[in-house]
Amino acid sequence: MNAPGGNGGRILLAITAAAALGLGAYLLFFASGRDLSPEAPPPASPADDTPVPATTPPPDAETTRDTQPSPPAVPSQIPTAAAQPELPPLTESDAEIRSALRSLLGDGALREWLDEDQLAQRITSQVNGLQKGVFVPETLLLAPPPGEFQVERRAGGIYPSTDNYRRYDTLVALILGIDVAATAEIFHRYRPLLEQAYGQLGLPPEQFDAAVLEAIDHLLATPEPGPAPELVAESVAYRYADPQLEALGSARKQLLRTGPAHVSALKAWLRELREALTTHPSGAD
Repeated sequence: MNAPGGNGGRILLAITAAAALGLGAYLLFFASGRDLSPEAPPPASPADDTPVPATTPPPDAETTRDTQPSPPAVPSQIPTAAAQPELPPLTESDAEIRSALRSLLGDGALREWLDEDQLAQRITSQVNGLQKGVFVPETLLLAPPPGEFQVERRAGGIYPSTDNYRRYDTLVALILGIDVAATAEIFHRYRPLLEQAYGQLGLPPEQFDAAVLEAIDHLLATPEPGPAPELVAESVAYRYADPQLEALGSARKQLLRTGPAHVSALKAWLRELREALTTHPSGAD
């Protein structure tokens, strides 16, 4: 069976760091590996409260788009620096961007992704998706969190097991350890290249900063329903019993899957990141 919102492992870190850097939705929902584990569904009415393993297939992009608009946030733009460093052409920028990201994030969990080409384009594509509440997990090359999605049955209802939340401890700690000031510095340095890459998507380059902030604000507007929102079992999946939670997009659902304590900590980190991004850089206009 599937966890509501699907796509466990790589999405979370990707969204966070990406929304963070403006360098992408690559580096908050960094996590969506998959909790893929093709096992038979649990019995309909188990006699005890033993956690039941469940699988998590990738969400459908058309059905996971978040239909609930995020409230406007201020400021809505990231200031630009008056003096820009000399940068390589976009087509030759991978080596420099890769080096900057490795200095910020290390070369462990992200090693495979950092070896990819067209990093600026990949980052801006993820930001564009995250802004709409949609993940593209196939492009994220991280291992999923350990274990499998678990549910509990009690008092006639089905609920996510709180044991699930511990699976995200390492991933969330990695995100919270990312220096927001250094992230903002990287964004300001490579902003011209990211804007060019954003333009290649057919979008206004000058609006990339707004897309980054909207991606962050989208996640900050994620509701916090409590430790274990009720689920409804379907033939091959679980969904939220609360229709408002079920209507959320995949990005917000993924954030909820980490658990209340992690959601609170990640939102605090995102607020710090937003503030760092919107603070005038040295020599800003």
